[in-house]
Amino acid sequence: MKKNVKFTYIVPVYNVEKYIQKCVMSIMEQNYKNIEIILIDDGSTDKSGVIIDKLASKDSRINVIHKKNEGVSTARNLGLTHAKGDFILFIDGDDYIDKDYTDYFYEMLSDTACSIAVNTKFYNIIERTQGDISNFEVRKAEEVIEMMYYGILNEAVWNKAYSRKFLLKNEISFDKNIWFGEGMLFNIKCFQYVDNIAVGSRRLYHQTWNPNSAMRNFNLESNYCGIKSLYLQKQLWKKYTPDIELAWKYHLRCFNRSILVGIIKSDSTEKYKDEYKKCKKNLRKDLSIVLKAKIPIKRKIYYICMAIAPAIIAKMDVKKEKKYALK
Repeated sequence: MKKNVKFTYIVPVYNVEKYIQKCVMSIMEQNYKNIEIILIDDGSTDKSGVIIDKLASKDSRINVIHKKNEGVSTARNLGLTHAKGDFILFIDGDDYIDKDYTDYFYEMLSDTACSIAVNTKFYNIIERTQGDISNFEVRKAEEVIEMMYYGILNEAVWNKAYSRKFLLKNEISFDKNIWFGEGMLFNIKCFQYVDNIAVGSRRLYHQTWNPNSAMRNFNLESNYCGIKSLYLQKQLWKKYTPDIELAWKYHLRCFNRSILVGIIKSDSTEKYKDEYKKCKKNLRKDLSIVLKAKIPIKRKIYYICMAIAPAIIAKMDVKKEKKYALK
């Protein structure tokens, strides 16, 4: 692959005035210079729009688009229609990246000739050190699908790169009716059309702890949207194996755990009494999924404990999350 290939960064921007400058600056300061940056202001009501306009005035590679608020999926789709790069990279507006982020994806895509490259590691509130850096490898799409359902690979679209030609050829875009789990749905669409995917494991992406992020605040409707996304994914499967279905069932169990933790964290057990009971029931049944799943023994023990005492384990998780948030 020639060194002059262009990478397009698409960043949906919505009320992230505290974070967006650091995010965009981290893209502007990439070692790899042949990039374009598309910033989609999705109807922000804070100063985000003003900040990105100022940044655009300093760098001709930045294209700012202001629009009414329609959600992250519509914003990213708009970014895709304006993209001119050979490869697409998505970044969330409250996150940032290291200077060699583009270089790393260029190397993976160039050396493997894959249409998609993914990275399993990133910095977050828990993982703060680089750790061992293994060389990237090529994995079968079926394996990567399993990895995503098991949580080995984050299901979002950030920390991944996609060939724009590939996306256009297969008419792949975001489902505008899905606002939670939209990244996983997009990825599952993509993975059906490739045989091999480049997989890296170097931490270069920094996920910021934004207390106002949709991912940080419990919303039952959003979680149900995520479950809807899961069932839509199943309808898209061209690549099917019993192992993929088992991993999918495990991920659905994880959603029940997430809802239970969210209800307890938001002190909504009375408000969502029926959902609370339903999640506990779902976590208690069909433990064969946990026993057969390709997950570490510690995780198996965790979900066995969750089946025995779901509320107690969920409350322990809430305490642990609050502890990390205070660090």
